[in-house]
Amino acid sequence: MKNTFNYILGLLVVAVATVACEDKDKNPLNVFDLENSKAPYVRILIDEKIVAKGDLGTATFTATVDDPSDNVASWELSVSIESGGVATDTVALATVTSFPSDISIPYTDIASALGITVDDISGGDFIRFLGESTGTDGTVTTFENYSATVTGQPEQLQAFNFIVLVKCSAISDATIAGTWIIDMQDLFGDGWDGAFVTFEIDGVATNYTFTAGDAATFNVDVPAGTSSLVISYTSGAFEEEHVYTIQTPDGDVRGPFGPNPSPCIN
Repeated sequence: MKNTFNYILGLLVVAVATVACEDKDKNPLNVFDLENSKAPYVRILIDEKIVAKGDLGTATFTATVDDPSDNVASWELSVSIESGGVATDTVALATVTSFPSDISIPYTDIASALGITVDDISGGDFIRFLGESTGTDGTVTTFENYSATVTGQPEQLQAFNFIVLVKCSAISDATIAGTWIIDMQDLFGDGWDGAFVTFEIDGVATNYTFTAGDAATFNVDVPAGTSSLVISYTSGAFEEEHVYTIQTPDGDVRGPFGPNPSPCIN
């Protein structure tokens, strides 16, 4: 029994030592530690974390960055676009050397830095921002420096790895209140394989889909007084089979959207 106890105790010691080494290798940030060991991290306050696709041509990414420990020499911001789980290359976007500091970058400039235009960015895409800080002592910090205990604190992680979501624009060129009609088709005849159309009425979202057969129709009653209607599509499997149209209360038929429908209809 004693030998078994010693063996188990030895395993525990090794396990603790291994975890400690792994955590040390991650170079965790000691934000609240001794004055001379505080990590050069940056906090950011973003004005808007969601931007409508239709606004990308005129909207601007704005935020305020600060270094709470007063030990950051510079903070470099990079950007990429993630669409359908696939990311573009990450490119440098801006460098901040004084804190606190306001940053303001038009989304057209962000797209240009990536070698695209805002027309190439779709609803459902993520604009991924990555930050890198250099301390006054030369220490370089990125999101990869975090240990598990520190990444759980958003105020520390946010300026090193954060996103802005691109959402579909609200309907503005049709009567909003009334009955909207969704006509769905599946070219193989077995339902929509997890895909769905979303009607977001004044922020309240309802999904529409069908799971069997080759077609389905839904009438969506949008109440009088509705100020915002956003219609979007979320993909599933076998996207080459999915086709749909949208009829407005005015009788205007939009589409067909698909096969392989885009996330937004406008």
